[in-house]
Amino acid sequence: MLCLLFLIPQLVLADDANPGNETIEGGLINQFTVTINGQATVFTQPALQENEEVFFPLRAFLRAFGAEIEWNPHEGATRIAADEKEYLLKMDLANLKVIVDENTTFALKMINSHAYMPLGLIQKIMNYDFSWVEEAQTLRAERTPASFTVFRDLREAPSYRVVETFTGTASWYGGKFHGRETNNGEIFDENGFTAAHRTLPFNTYLRVTFLDSDKSTVVRINDRGPHVSGRILDLSRGAAEEIGLRPHGLGEVKVEVLSGYQPES
Repeated sequence: MLCLLFLIPQLVLADDANPGNETIEGGLINQFTVTINGQATVFTQPALQENEEVFFPLRAFLRAFGAEIEWNPHEGATRIAADEKEYLLKMDLANLKVIVDENTTFALKMINSHAYMPLGLIQKIMNYDFSWVEEAQTLRAERTPASFTVFRDLREAPSYRVVETFTGTASWYGGKFHGRETNNGEIFDENGFTAAHRTLPFNTYLRVTFLDSDKSTVVRINDRGPHVSGRILDLSRGAAEEIGLRPHGLGEVKVEVLSGYQPES
């Protein structure tokens, strides 16, 4: 069974949407065919040809290869499920870029909020040999010999998911609280990676990013707080040190609530 998940920032991944009257640079290919190992699939959702590059509707195209796509707004990304795995493809919608890795990006097209990916990206991440036949308006795809997966050069998605995201001011605590009992009955270790929150359940895992340094760490909720208005999280000294917040005392953070997170033993 193929199961591939792409994570894409918030956008519509419609199957058969018409681009409508949006102004588009280049020409629409109102009907095109993808031939996969000799089997043809006709697409009624158009492709876009711009200069010498052809862009294909992301969701419909990947479904033809047995992949499924899921958008998670909290993660700002799209997961692709295939090969009985989950893959992660990041997108920078502000700059219309697909980010494969630190050194590889591709242009992304948005037509009435629908994502279109270029043939160059498809050739980069999929284990197929692709060729576009202009006269027949057909994309031919032949499985790369000795390949066992649909995709390549894609980072696998983590097993956990981000289920909530919020930002605000965080502080840290330690010192006299070290060795005292927390609200869940544990002994507080200021050098550990824990945090206090007013309402989140105990043992909830959070990924906390200090916005000034862009450094992140994962903490576990084991206490209640902060007890000062205007603050959303109280980090242990060790967690604050990890992300560079400790010398500042306070700092703006992004907090992502993680579901299914398993800490390394």
